[in-house]
Amino acid sequence: MPYSVPVENVIAACQAIKHTDMARTMIADYEGSEDDITVELPDYEHLDKPLIEVFTLDAATCAACTYMLAAAMLAKDEFGDGVDIREYKYTIREDVARTKKMGVQKLPSIYINGELKWSSIIPSKQELFDELKKHM
Repeated sequence: MPYSVPVENVIAACQAIKHTDMARTMIADYEGSEDDITVELPDYEHLDKPLIEVFTLDAATCAACTYMLAAAMLAKDEFGDGVDIREYKYTIREDVARTKKMGVQKLPSIYINGELKWSSIIPSKQELFDELKKHM
């Protein structure tokens, strides 16, 4: 659970578990709304250097996400300014919109120049480096 979850949300989740029928009745007519967040994707075909995009729940609170981001950061250690790295967290509304627009199916995932490379599988250092060299 992310650190900033309001206490009221935790209480509501517990009450929904304890009083399932009441919770179902409360949300029976609920209609969710779509965010109108516009996300601009990079022009992947014309990047100056490889762009590693790491889609996570939040690397600060998810162990698998921490390892996935750490794998990507090894590339920064090896190639320095020769690569760009971005983390997109599923706890940030704009990042959720980007995740949807990219069609990300599983978290954590690594995309290189807009193309899915690893989904829920953390690459070895060598696998990541070999893949990056194809884009340099």
